[in-house]
Amino acid sequence: MEKRTKPNAPPSQHPHYGWSDSSVPQAAMGSSGGGAIRQFPDPTRIAPMEGAVLYQKRIDNSTVRYRHDPHDRAALRTHVSWGLFVVFLLVLTFGPRLWVRHLGYRHAQLTETIERLTLVRDQLKVHRGRLQDLRRVAALAEERGLSQTEESSYTWFAQPEQDSGTRHAVAQLIESNQE
Repeated sequence: MEKRTKPNAPPSQHPHYGWSDSSVPQAAMGSSGGGAIRQFPDPTRIAPMEGAVLYQKRIDNSTVRYRHDPHDRAALRTHVSWGLFVVFLLVLTFGPRLWVRHLGYRHAQLTETIERLTLVRDQLKVHRGRLQDLRRVAALAEERGLSQTEESSYTWFAQPEQDSGTRHAVAQLIESNQE
């Protein structure tokens, strides 16, 4: 029996896959010695790395201080400037097209708004014309039994001339109406 250090450790000798120690078995050669039949390994044998035990080593890099390379900063500046340049070129290339497309949509929207407001304006003109028609107003007044008022029944409030005093115009109107 083989001695193993661990339960899953590989055997001490290397497994032989395919041919045995001799270069070509006699059974494979046949009587003429021309053809070869391959022998497959025993499926019960252990693979070469199957029983290996791997240990993980932890490295603490928290105390390591790195010197900053000035070339890193220059490379960062170069890459950022090229990136900004590419973005600027993209905006310069595609920006006007998008702006013109937006202006087209805005123009169509404003045209629709103008047409809608023109229709509303025309309807308001017709409605105002109907309301201002004096024959219609006279017919409505006759239906309700209204008559035209005489000018003698009007009361006119004329604002008195303002004094240079501190009294307000409202106070002056109240005093003049009480008299």
